[in-house]
Amino acid sequence: MDLPTRSVVYNGPLNLTPIWGDFDLRADDVLVVTPPKCGTTWSQIILTSLIAGKPLTPREMGDISPWLDCGLDNPLENKAILDKQNFRRCIKSHTPLDGITYDPRCEYIVVYRHPIDVHYSMENHAKHMQSDLMRIRYPEEPGKAFRMFLEDELYGGSNDALDLHSIAYHYTSFKDWDHLGNIHFFHYADMVADLPGTVRRMARILGMDDSAPLIDEIVDGTSFAKLKKKAVEADKGSEKPDFYLGARFFNSGTSNKWEGRLSDAELAAFDARMKELLPDDQIQWLLWGDKGHP
Repeated sequence: MDLPTRSVVYNGPLNLTPIWGDFDLRADDVLVVTPPKCGTTWSQIILTSLIAGKPLTPREMGDISPWLDCGLDNPLENKAILDKQNFRRCIKSHTPLDGITYDPRCEYIVVYRHPIDVHYSMENHAKHMQSDLMRIRYPEEPGKAFRMFLEDELYGGSNDALDLHSIAYHYTSFKDWDHLGNIHFFHYADMVADLPGTVRRMARILGMDDSAPLIDEIVDGTSFAKLKKKAVEADKGSEKPDFYLGARFFNSGTSNKWEGRLSDAELAAFDARMKELLPDDQIQWLLWGDKGHP
């Protein structure tokens, strides 16, 4: 059987994938690989809590599940953190499948969200980042940021600019291989609609008993409201709270962020662009997940 290969090197400002050539995967590794702002952190917290056997705080998750190929950090330092771990690892990346290592012994959790929600969620995120790398994507001129989101095709499919093309490219890179059995698709809208079902499904992927009492404890501990509350408490206990995993990071968690912000013409342009990027049978799921249109 053909298997995915690491065939592209991404050297954008946010994603530095050469580190994958020096990083050895282990048989039970779990990789959370998503475009930004699609539910990455939420998925990491659920998975690391299941592995730890207790609900973890956002900060506790951040200490053990680094973004391996992050250009904002030193990828070698993230590699060192993961190499030292003697428990089941949960590894974060935002890179398409053609830029990371595929191992049939590992589990790949891929999470997607309505692309316009991703766009507006990143707009809020960019305002608070210490780096200004993403702020350039959100100029104040009315409508310009959304046009850039629709029209640009930057960084060869990587999501360093988080344009619509990069989200579709990331999705396709995994969708082409979903028959392999260890690539598991989740959608943010489905996670919001059915968190207990999401946690139980992730537990089964990890080989755990999805009816164990621990599951209910983790469902309760990983609700958006509980995670934001924990982040607020952590901020109060810090002399200088940073943005990542702090209270402002957990902004709203809502969907349909474009309501009242985009014209009918802009929404029509989005629909047309989606048809350019993906076949019709894939568009519906990428927009709305398994639950369908709200």
